[in-house]
Amino acid sequence: MKWWVLELITVGVLVLALALLGPLIKRFGRSYAADVFRANPRTGKSYIILMDVAYYLIFTAYILFTTVFEQQSGWADTVNADQMRSETVRIGGMLLIMGILHGANVLSLPIIGRLLGLGRRLDEDAREPRAA
Repeated sequence: MKWWVLELITVGVLVLALALLGPLIKRFGRSYAADVFRANPRTGKSYIILMDVAYYLIFTAYILFTTVFEQQSGWADTVNADQMRSETVRIGGMLLIMGILHGANVLSLPIIGRLLGLGRRLDEDAREPRAA
């Protein structure tokens, strides 16, 4: 197989992983975000939309940054072990970044939910004395 065929297959696998795993993570994350933002559900929905946009931007950039347009030195005209390793590292790198970002989001979401809820309570407390 020519080197560029494996490159096209790798880009296809990266795009497929993004298209399948993105909505899957979002589907299972909705209930978690609803629990965190139960005091202000509109903020939770907005937060999820913003995080989705950020995820897709990050992964699209990763795919574009790692796409190879010319045969690199050390690669033969047909696929060799160096190229297979390189492509495997690219796929693993995207999955690793996806996992790290998802884990960071799961850990930071309660903190963000509490901070936004605290800001809302402070605004409500500031309005009460004026109304009285």
